[in-house]
Amino acid sequence: MMKASGIILAGGHSSRMGRDKTLLKANRETLIERTVRVLGEVSDDLVIASNNTNKYDLPGVTEVVDIYPEMGPLGGIHAGLLMAKYENSLVVSGDMPFLTADLLCYLLQSKQNYDVVVPEFDGKLEPLCAVYSKRCIEPIEACLRSDMRKVQYLYERVRVYKVHGEKLVKFGDLNKLFFNLNTPADLALAKEFIS
Repeated sequence: MMKASGIILAGGHSSRMGRDKTLLKANRETLIERTVRVLGEVSDDLVIASNNTNKYDLPGVTEVVDIYPEMGPLGGIHAGLLMAKYENSLVVSGDMPFLTADLLCYLLQSKQNYDVVVPEFDGKLEPLCAVYSKRCIEPIEACLRSDMRKVQYLYERVRVYKVHGEKLVKFGDLNKLFFNLNTPADLALAKEFIS
């Protein structure tokens, strides 16, 4: 399998949760620690794009801040890609408690000559659990300079391969795999994640 960096997006304000969701704890590890562990099964180059350069202080993990602050996930993807050691990066949100290394490996194996590999199911794309190449850096900068913050604007400028849900169901329940913790109600649904 090709070498790839791993980028964790953890720069949000967790305003709907009311507290930093990446520090929610279950089974003696925080959500950010779990994400680092799972991504570490696939990559030996891990980057956390957050709003601080030493927020987590996890061994073997580089933390970067957004060069274009307050621009949402696209700003974090940009900062992470600039720091990434490899041409391709697995980019994941820091609030996905059921993410698996098998799913990430499959996305990486689907990369081929595309700039982005992104899952799609139920008519929705999952841009915060996808593969991005460094070829996305300049198009992202063009978007951010024009205050175009949605990842969809990037997709209009690069080669995107959409991995349809039927190819991903072998890795588990897609609603669970791509589940994000955003609110206290989400936390109640993810019963094993209790702080």
